[in-house]
Amino acid sequence: MPAITQDYEVFLAITNDSHDCATVQLLRDYGRNSGAIVLLQPTEAVTLVLEAGSIYKYVVKTQSKLVSISVRTWRDIECTVSQFFSSTVTSSQPDAVNGITVERIWRDYRFFLWTET
Repeated sequence: MPAITQDYEVFLAITNDSHDCATVQLLRDYGRNSGAIVLLQPTEAVTLVLEAGSIYKYVVKTQSKLVSISVRTWRDIECTVSQFFSSTVTSSQPDAVNGITVERIWRDYRFFLWTET
């Protein structure tokens, strides 16, 4: 079977399906916008452009809950913030279908993100 010899890009679309704001932060320096953070209001989405097969690391935060994820995929992915915090996803069971691995879930009360309504 022939292999793909050219690099190509894939999309990672993250939708904030929670009632609170959420942030997505790039953890490694990939040459541009190191440490970039995106703030997502409820129902907002962001689409990230990734190089297929490369490993990217992000932290997703909503209020005091944080999740560290690793993404390595060869196709476009659509996911929601709540999927990352799902109790059924563990680091010992990576999601082989879409290439997202939840590495760690924790709480951080030092910085609290909220919206006033």
